[in-house]
Amino acid sequence: MKEVNKAKNGKIEYVDSITLKSGPRAYSEAIFGKVIHNTPGVQDFTLKIGRYKKNSKIPEVSEPKSELTLDNEEFCKLIEYLEANYGPLKLGEGKYLEIQQSSALPILKQIQKLNIPDERQALDLIESGLLTDNIQTAVNTIKRKKAIKDFEENLSQNRSESFWQEWFSKNKWVLGSEYLQIIDERHINVDNIADYLMEAFDGFVDIVEIKKPNVDNFWQDTLDHNNYIPSSALTKAIVQCQNYIYEIERQSNSIDFLERVNNKKVIKPRCLLVFGRSNLWNELQRKAYRILNSSLNQITILTYDHLLERIKNFYLEENENIEVNDLPF
Repeated sequence: MKEVNKAKNGKIEYVDSITLKSGPRAYSEAIFGKVIHNTPGVQDFTLKIGRYKKNSKIPEVSEPKSELTLDNEEFCKLIEYLEANYGPLKLGEGKYLEIQQSSALPILKQIQKLNIPDERQALDLIESGLLTDNIQTAVNTIKRKKAIKDFEENLSQNRSESFWQEWFSKNKWVLGSEYLQIIDERHINVDNIADYLMEAFDGFVDIVEIKKPNVDNFWQDTLDHNNYIPSSALTKAIVQCQNYIYEIERQSNSIDFLERVNNKKVIKPRCLLVFGRSNLWNELQRKAYRILNSSLNQITILTYDHLLERIKNFYLEENENIEVNDLPF
């Protein structure tokens, strides 16, 4: 990441200097910058070129001329330098990523996976050296939009539990911003293997347990005193989560376990249980779900539809104006 610097007087923004040519006794150097004007819309650029004695900032001669004749090597290097930095300065970017042509092809292939139609414009953008933070944000947003669409489409199919475990491994962000990363270790002990042990944002170990998104397995078929009762499958999943919490707390002082979870802290671990569907629930079922979740200690149940609604609201509404065709390639 290259930085745009500001002169001490605050009147010039400039990028790091570039050595145009280095000889046995002297080297030539250029610094490219933008003059800051108080008048809106006025932009002037400045280019300082000097030839200096090796290992010093002393000019090669005591009175350097105001003009410097560049040879072919110096001139070509200068053009390359200007092409890489003129665009970001003109656009007012505070930070930007410079990409060498040698690395353009693999990056282009990654962008092509997003199904962006105009590949030539994408390559031109990469080769120019201008890949701004805004573009990266747009690319990430499009990737997440594709993941949300994929999530929704797979909900309509009879996917296995292992499919969803792998899917969430590739799309950890769907589980929520409270989790920093998935810990490589899944074994709590010999008999208990969680779907995911997670590092929470506060550095502590939490658990995520994934079950199949069956449409009709959240509640029992019959009411009890006009109340919805968790199904046997859900009850088993809750007991499994409670057991994982108990076993992790027992391991909180185990040197072996702490080493396996990279010495993350273990205090009152929480468990996120992803279970079932809620898209067809009635008002009484939504009320029963609220009561059930509030009664559980250290466990939160989210259905697949709750997850879908949450990520749609957070990621799509936040970036609702970003579309594939909005990208500058």
